[in-house]
Amino acid sequence: MHRFMVDPGKIRDGVISIEGSDLKHLSQVLRLGNGDAIQAFDGSGKEYTARLTEIKKDQAIAVIVDSYQAGTEPRVRLTLYQGLPKMEKMDLIIQKAVELGAYRIVPVLTQRTVVKLDGSTAEKKLKRWTRIAIEAAKQCRRACVPEIERPLTLKDALKDLGNPDLAIALYENEKKGLKELLKCYNINDVGNIALFIGPEGGFTQEEADEMRQSGIRTAGLGGRILRTETAAISGISIIMYEMGEMQ
Repeated sequence: MHRFMVDPGKIRDGVISIEGSDLKHLSQVLRLGNGDAIQAFDGSGKEYTARLTEIKKDQAIAVIVDSYQAGTEPRVRLTLYQGLPKMEKMDLIIQKAVELGAYRIVPVLTQRTVVKLDGSTAEKKLKRWTRIAIEAAKQCRRACVPEIERPLTLKDALKDLGNPDLAIALYENEKKGLKELLKCYNINDVGNIALFIGPEGGFTQEEADEMRQSGIRTAGLGGRILRTETAAISGISIIMYEMGEMQ
């Protein structure tokens, strides 16, 4: 059954309205018609089964048959603070972070960040990253689409951090491994996690010290130096497994 994300404002009185690019995909690519069943989700955790009753030029109408809370969202809410990498690596990181269950993604500008973003470029990137997050959520059957925030400096990211149950920065000069660190915590006591990943070149010693002073624990991923995108995917995977989210 084909699945669509629908703005909550387009779901009223037992009816779902599908518009824009999803309408074009529904009618011209999938060639769905009246009577066909679809699935929809509103991005905040609610799922719907519906049946198409009318397809017009500007919208498709589907009557809701069933609605329910999805059981695909992790108990743990993980925020990824990702050092902004070069080229299209951020696209991959966002896609995989969404698939693995990240709750929120914050691009971070660090001392070794090469990418320069002005206002208009940042806005275009944000729209692109949001589209990638939505498509990844559709593909992996998540009911919530993670928030993709505007890029922050590391200093502002530390202010944004708040008071999570556990905050970790992956740092190649740290001897204690991530798995060893996580075993120090009772998974039932950890509901919110922040994970910091550096860009190409990682974090500087100064940044690592600054994060430690903010209460962030540093951890390594073994003797090999990983690319930033590999570190992000590996770090989230290990955390989700150790928190019982991949059993």
